[in-house]
Amino acid sequence: MPLQTGKANTRSHSHKLVDSMIKKTVILLIGAVLIVSVLASGCTFNVGNTTTSPTYTSSRGFSIAYPSDWSKPQEQNNGSLVIFTTPANNETENLNVQVITRDTLENVTKEGTSIAQENDDFKQIEATNTTLAGLPAYKIVYTATIDGNQLKVLQTWTVKDGKAYIITYKGAPTNYDTYVSAAQKMIDSFQIK
Repeated sequence: MPLQTGKANTRSHSHKLVDSMIKKTVILLIGAVLIVSVLASGCTFNVGNTTTSPTYTSSRGFSIAYPSDWSKPQEQNNGSLVIFTTPANNETENLNVQVITRDTLENVTKEGTSIAQENDDFKQIEATNTTLAGLPAYKIVYTATIDGNQLKVLQTWTVKDGKAYIITYKGAPTNYDTYVSAAQKMIDSFQIK
């Protein structure tokens, strides 16, 4: 067999490099097409099962979406209090919606912050104006000991037509961050009919 010249070796080596690059490019393109196909078909990646698919509609004039891995809503006081328990399945860790008769956001804010401050070990983290269901609202985040349990609490409230809608998410400080994004999605989904 005759020896190949340097030129032939270089050409053969460059063909192998080009073939290798083409194969890698084709594999990358196929992977990209698969990813785009999955996303375009509506499939989603569900981390922590925090999708908010079921929606609860209250006879008290509101609706709220909640994560499918949270408990089904439990009504109390003829529907004026609705409780959704987190997947931790601890009764003190939940999101609840309360509907009470009040006339103004200012009055609810004074009363709500006063009640929060009465809890043992109260420490305010945040207090700010916000919106809820497209209406002016108030939000407070704090830690406190409530009924003997050390909790971190997020409360948001608004008033419409003489009714105050108060949403409270609470959890043990070690679990609070685990479910706060799901709780915020619930709050963002809240609608007043």
